[in-house]
Amino acid sequence: MALRLHFDLAKTLRLAEHAVAADKHVASFTEHENHTRCLGALEWVHDDGIYLMSNGLPRLRTQSGANLTVRAEGWDPRVNDHRSDPDLGGDDFVEHLHLTEQPHPLINVLRAAHAAGLGWLELTVSKTPSRCG
Repeated sequence: MALRLHFDLAKTLRLAEHAVAADKHVASFTEHENHTRCLGALEWVHDDGIYLMSNGLPRLRTQSGANLTVRAEGWDPRVNDHRSDPDLGGDDFVEHLHLTEQPHPLINVLRAAHAAGLGWLELTVSKTPSRCG
C-alpha cells in the first residue's frame, strides 16, 4: 500500500521559486560526490516529522531565523502524535526533488497547478517501484 503525503501547494511553490531563483544551492549527497551542480530543488526531509524546504542559498528563513519549511499534512510532531510508515523506512533522510529537470520541469507543474487553483502537492511513497504502462 502506498503512503500519500500532502503539502500546501501555495507554500510549496514559495519554496520552489526561492530554490530556482537562488544562485547557490545545497548539493545532494550524489551531486556532492559527483561534483555536479544543482540548479534548484525542494529538499524532502524525514526527521522531526516530514517536510519540504528550499535548497537555495542563502536559506529561506522564518522570522525566528529557522529554515522555512512546509510540513506534510498530519506529519508535524508538534501537533500530531509521532507517526511512522513502513514505506518511509526507519531512517531519517533528505531527498532532492529537482525543479528544472527535463522533459517536465517540476517548477512548471507546480506553477500550472497553482494557477489552476489547486491547493495540494501530493507525493506518493511506496516500497515498490511504480510501473508506467
